[in-house]
Amino acid sequence: MPSGEDHQDAGARGAHRFRIDDARMRAEQAWRKSESIFSRAWGLLREPKKEWRQIRDEETTVPALLFGYVAPLAAITPIASLIGSYTFRSDLAGDFSQAVVRAALTWLVSIALVYLLGFLINALADNFDADRNELAAQKIAAYSLTPAFLSGLFELWPGFGWVPLFLLAATVFLMFRGLPVLMNAPEERALSYAAMVTVAGGVALFVLFSLVSCVT
Repeated sequence: MPSGEDHQDAGARGAHRFRIDDARMRAEQAWRKSESIFSRAWGLLREPKKEWRQIRDEETTVPALLFGYVAPLAAITPIASLIGSYTFRSDLAGDFSQAVVRAALTWLVSIALVYLLGFLINALADNFDADRNELAAQKIAAYSLTPAFLSGLFELWPGFGWVPLFLLAATVFLMFRGLPVLMNAPEERALSYAAMVTVAGGVALFVLFSLVSCVT
């Protein structure tokens, strides 16, 4: 008959195996999500119209977009910047706690900026003969910024921090291609629509990050 110690050992082994299986499952889920994000970014750049149609038909919610898709992507730039700064600039070693606070605020502001961009897209729809649709507008904001978020990886090397500026053009292009599909904007007005949203978003970006600088 098994002793009490045998039962305890079996229970410990079972618990350990459960933790390993749970960790493996979480790692697989994270990998699938990362694959999905890169696949979406590639699809948008390769065949934007086809990808936008697929996005239009997907069922989701605004919170799911912001916290399930945007939040992980928005973390790339502040984390990469933090790592890059402490790898290449030893003079920051004494300001670690402040740098972490700045990174956290940057992440939150980035998520808020996407929501604000979606709000602007929806609010300006009437001015460009497009249909108002809050969810569609948030989809355009979230997915148009995908290349810009991914370009945050260049922050790992401070000398390449200028690269994301060029990818803003990709954001405008994706928005231009997505507005007719999701917001029913006339093709001839989509470019001016995208430009107006980008300018307004740029002003909001400047204001929000100025506030972050004041706080930190």
